[in-house]
Amino acid sequence: MEKVWYYAEAGMQQGPVGIDELRSRMASGALQPSDLVWQPAFGNVWRPAGEVPELFSPQLAEIPPLPDHATRADVPLTGVPGARPSGFNAASQAFERMTAVLFRGFDVTRWFSIGFCAWLAYIGSQNAMPNFNQAGAASAESLKQQIDGVLRHGVTMLADTQKLAFGTAIILFTLVLALLFCRLRSRGDFMFLHRWYRPDAPISQCWWASRAAGRELFVWRVYFFLIAALLFALTAAFGYGTVVRPYVAAGYRWHAALVRPAIVCVTFSALLGMAVQVIAHLAKAFVVPVMYWHGVSASRAWLTVFSLCNRYPFAVLGYLCCGMACAFFAGLVILAAGLLTCCVGFIPLLLPFLNAVVLLPYTYFFRGYAVCFLSQWRPDLVPASA
Repeated sequence: MEKVWYYAEAGMQQGPVGIDELRSRMASGALQPSDLVWQPAFGNVWRPAGEVPELFSPQLAEIPPLPDHATRADVPLTGVPGARPSGFNAASQAFERMTAVLFRGFDVTRWFSIGFCAWLAYIGSQNAMPNFNQAGAASAESLKQQIDGVLRHGVTMLADTQKLAFGTAIILFTLVLALLFCRLRSRGDFMFLHRWYRPDAPISQCWWASRAAGRELFVWRVYFFLIAALLFALTAAFGYGTVVRPYVAAGYRWHAALVRPAIVCVTFSALLGMAVQVIAHLAKAFVVPVMYWHGVSASRAWLTVFSLCNRYPFAVLGYLCCGMACAFFAGLVILAAGLLTCCVGFIPLLLPFLNAVVLLPYTYFFRGYAVCFLSQWRPDLVPASA
């Protein structure tokens, strides 16, 4: 390896050294992200080590070197029964860890640093915070009027070429934005998980270390989105042919022949939506930690999740139910805090990034809740803490 790198230590220039030596110094902490480094390609500018991606080894960053788990890459992903996990015990363990990291030795810098990773992990998606907006009870007649209005607007738009082109452009722009957010969110998932094990890790280190795993998760999510979109499109096509088109052709009049296909479409759409939500949640909760510790693809990590669900289906169901109960209770606490401050406490929740910092105890707890649940099942697979 050619020795062309220089670095500054205690105000003194050191070098030349090879890039492997610099990587070793970064991993050991001898070289800090704020320390300056230089190589001929930089010209006359010295750069902070934390801004040089070549100094981060993806293999070392994706699978943190822990003394007690040196052979973690050799741990089998499937075929091990493990112990029966408990959602309540995992919640208690995650809450203890969350309070220890965020509140015992309160550090504002740590809050904002971890909050940034949490913001990336949930960017462009509805986070775990419960939605307090409830639609008021609507009569059947008012609901029919709303549906009729949407259908008439859709028919008008399809007949107008200019409006159709504008709507298509908006849809394409939304898809591009959704892909960008999904890419950032996939990378942020590993950054946020890394901060569960190492709360004081630099953001730049988390960012570059999560590049390969984040890309793998992003590709899986794109395929999953395409499959889900295809199923929803087929359902919509069936609903259009059996419900919408006859309904519009009859002059927006409802008749008994439309009841059965309408029930089928609504039921299948609801079940499909629930399945998509559960799969997306399990990917974030269980697949990401397995990928993080073992450096495997998302597909192989799913085999581990399937093994857990196959061996302890009621334990997984208990995990989901306990998580919903915790989310409901936390939602009540957030609602009470907002009301006690005359709704002033709700303002930070409306601001990007700041809401991630304010809700950090909430998101940090749920990140650790899944980790602790997996650790109770197989601590050799995913440890609860570093």
